[in-house]
Amino acid sequence: MKKIACILLALAACILPAGCAATPDLTEYVSEYRSSIYEGTEGGYTVFASFTRREYPYRADGNVGEMQELFEIALTAPDNTRVYHIEYTVAGETHSADLAFDSVRLAHTASLSMPEPTEESITFTVRDAEDTDVQPLAIEAACLRPQGALNLPDLLDRVRTAEEERFSALSSGHSFAGELYVRLLCENGASYYYIGLTDRSGHTYSMLADAGTGEIVATRE
Repeated sequence: MKKIACILLALAACILPAGCAATPDLTEYVSEYRSSIYEGTEGGYTVFASFTRREYPYRADGNVGEMQELFEIALTAPDNTRVYHIEYTVAGETHSADLAFDSVRLAHTASLSMPEPTEESITFTVRDAEDTDVQPLAIEAACLRPQGALNLPDLLDRVRTAEEERFSALSSGHSFAGELYVRLLCENGASYYYIGLTDRSGHTYSMLADAGTGEIVATRE
């Protein structure tokens, strides 16, 4: 009898961990993750910069594609007829780019491939690309991501728990039939995560969660 009991316990030890782990790792199904934001204003000029890992090409089809790391910069300026050049240093390395005017956003923009910055603030130097006599302008942009913001795995665990039925419907063992878009949002001292859940038919369910607690504060079909 003792021998049978030992065998059963050994089998349980093998089976139970697999059973507990039979849920998909949602971080593997994230097609976009904007994890940090920098913003600063000086003399009528404002720099908004963000770091994002996102799939390329970008498709909301419920499947995760090849990912790339991008640091995206948007400069709003008093004079949109000028061409601007921007420089900044991260982790001891200097980056620079000529900005292109986006007529929809009314901002001068650039995207650079680079690892995520860890600095609490970044100084951006803005120059007039056509008139070297114009003095460059230094804009210090502070990181807006709060200290207590949840990391991606913890955020997704809390959202999955809150929307258990919806996530379970797309889960089968370790597989997940959808993709997730996660974007940090910071405004007026408050921080949230937008989480978009897109299934294979292209339907997106949108959630807004508190960045510190993961509590869902709003949803939209």
